[in-house]
Amino acid sequence: MGLDVILAGIFYIFEYHQYLHLEEKKKKKKKSKKRYRFLRILGRIFAVLIILFILLVLFIRSPWGQNIIVQEAVEYVSGKTNTEVEIDKLFITFGGNIILEGLYLEDKKGDTLIYSKSLEADIPLLPIIRGNGIGVNYLDWDGVRAHIVRKDSING
Repeated sequence: MGLDVILAGIFYIFEYHQYLHLEEKKKKKKKSKKRYRFLRILGRIFAVLIILFILLVLFIRSPWGQNIIVQEAVEYVSGKTNTEVEIDKLFITFGGNIILEGLYLEDKKGDTLIYSKSLEADIPLLPIIRGNGIGVNYLDWDGVRAHIVRKDSING
């Protein structure tokens, strides 16, 4: 056996060792990719939720979104009471303040039940989110005109 054969054998062993070393690195990379895959998916879900929340806030704060909210609320109340309900303008703030302009409620006879030039109410959002009901901390009502008649249910 010559020196060429011995060197070729050593070279072959060296190449094979490098090949095994590269295979180990590939396996480690695959394991690390699998390990962090769950965190990447969780991060993407969290990012999508934040983006959706920001879009929802922008929708609620925009005049276009608030007009849609007004139309849906008016249709809902009108459908439930079978009366005419109108709201000229609605503005909802981050703190829970609601400003209504031009509120008109009609009774079943067609008379004006309530007309309000402007209504501002501070309604805390946290109890509503928790399902504890609606509370009013502050109420400023300008230009109110109400016609409410309640008959005694015993005497008629």
